[in-house]
Amino acid sequence: MQETYYDFSAFELLKDKKPLLVCDDAFDSFNIKLPCEVIRFSDFTPNPVYEDIQSGVDVLKKNGCDFIVAIGGGSSIDTAKGIKFFHQTDLPVMAVPTTSGTGSEATHFAAIYKNGEKRSISDEKLLPEYVVLRADMLKTLPIYQKKCTMLDALCQAIESWWSKKATKKSIIYSKTAIALIVANMESYLKNDDDGNEKMLYASHIAGKAINITTTTAPHAMSYKLTALYGLPHGHAVAICLPKVWRQTKNYNNIADALGKKNHKDAVLFFEEMLLKLDILPPQNAKADDVDLLTDSVDPQRLSNHPVPLDRDTIKKMYREILGV
Repeated sequence: MQETYYDFSAFELLKDKKPLLVCDDAFDSFNIKLPCEVIRFSDFTPNPVYEDIQSGVDVLKKNGCDFIVAIGGGSSIDTAKGIKFFHQTDLPVMAVPTTSGTGSEATHFAAIYKNGEKRSISDEKLLPEYVVLRADMLKTLPIYQKKCTMLDALCQAIESWWSKKATKKSIIYSKTAIALIVANMESYLKNDDDGNEKMLYASHIAGKAINITTTTAPHAMSYKLTALYGLPHGHAVAICLPKVWRQTKNYNNIADALGKKNHKDAVLFFEEMLLKLDILPPQNAKADDVDLLTDSVDPQRLSNHPVPLDRDTIKKMYREILGV
């Protein structure tokens, strides 16, 4: 059972512990004081690769750490979960998200890259035992990162809703997250305290939704865009979603949650939103990339999508996504 805290009283659990602190350089700007000796691990990339994870495992072993604390965005939290997974340990994980988008603190899986290909690792034990949600941690986020993480949460909520694995509980999570994101987008992007608080909670709830259902075609199609063009994950999945929804059709109930009459209006709304946010296709895309991208799509992710998507359809959507 996961325990959620809304202040740093959770750090009392670390007294007399020797945690591995997984964080990026942004950690230094938060002025966080932990009540114990920590072993810091920051040697990982924004989209963590297998070699990063193994380095973290080595540091954990060498220093005899007995707890794992992740403070940062999805990359930090996924790296921490990857270290736990590949070390094959039952050490508890505490996740302190500093972005409002990935929802990694609420899921039992993680994304890493190996040989340039995205790989998912999944285990019920990877759900962090403790989560700290502090909206003030979002104040220093660059605006582009705020946009990308917000869009990731919105895509998660939409995909979870139409997923084949959707349940009554997951749909409630999705509906709640979508409503919060739409209502608080403007204040969040202005960096208002209330907007940050609502968006952080929306991200957490969207994470709970995909923890039940996993994601679908937009996520499946996004991973190679990240690997090939260096797009942040939220950017990559956001440019995929409207093209996939137009092909998927239906789901007017999701459109209603977005404040639109039907799925056609919702797709147009999403595309206009991306233009306003300046979330655009990669400028270095080539027509020759389409076959490589099409071949990269994970069939397992597609099996969770509500309608069949064959190779020709995926190829057509990639052309639309890239504008080539």
